[in-house]
Amino acid sequence: MNALPARKTITDPATMTDEDITRVAVLMPAYNPGDSINRAVESLVGNTYPCDIYIVDDGSDVPVAQILDDFPRTEIIRLHQNMGVVKARNVGLAAILKRPYEFVACLDADDVSYPDRIARQVEFLDSHPDIAAVGAWAKHVAKNDGRFLFIERTPESPGLVRQALNYNSAINHTTFMVRTDVLKVVGFYSERYPTAEDYELFRRITQRFPIANIPSVLVDRHLSWKGLSLTRRRRQLWDRLRIQLRYFTALEASSWSGVLKTLLIFFIPVSLLMKIKEYKYPR
Repeated sequence: MNALPARKTITDPATMTDEDITRVAVLMPAYNPGDSINRAVESLVGNTYPCDIYIVDDGSDVPVAQILDDFPRTEIIRLHQNMGVVKARNVGLAAILKRPYEFVACLDADDVSYPDRIARQVEFLDSHPDIAAVGAWAKHVAKNDGRFLFIERTPESPGLVRQALNYNSAINHTTFMVRTDVLKVVGFYSERYPTAEDYELFRRITQRFPIANIPSVLVDRHLSWKGLSLTRRRRQLWDRLRIQLRYFTALEASSWSGVLKTLLIFFIPVSLLMKIKEYKYPR
């Protein structure tokens, strides 16, 4: 593993006002999000640790600015047309990295951060200067009726995260927080994998730096399995397979079994996959 870039010297937060503390920027791409984006932004504004929120409106039919309530510390970047989530994320990152933030957190426009989410992740990265990024557990709920589905308990230690990445993403992207200095080293999301850009970024980071997860639920993630078309699901699996082969290590057994698992999942119906997840992550 490479050494992380030197940390910046930050003024003691105790001597700063809320308006001065801008260590964290939150990246939120949005395409036709509906009113759920207000719930997502409100959850960030209500966090115990202040953050600036960058919403990239990916050419929504109704501009996000017309839907979003009046929230502080929020900036909307509107793209003139729908460019896809990878392009939207990278446009947002480019804007964020022009300013002196230390951390970038992610949240999808459908999801909800817990009140202490930002504070706990900042505290974790401050107390673990060797860790490049951190995720957390997520509670999955049904988007249509709010029904509790399961809790995704991602592996905690960097070693387990790196091993689990041979199979699939070991970080729930909507819980992700990364150091801006790390992004300056490894780069942004790759447009070569439009349905698995987060997974590829995690693999790329762990080639050089460790990633961990906080073993606590810090985000509610809203899922719509019916909205996942067969065509898109197969594209996701294809992108995942390409990424696994790109980072394949012949001497690691988990590299071989990860590729095999992805090939098998091509033949598993979404409904059965959902039941497997509920069994794997019991309530």
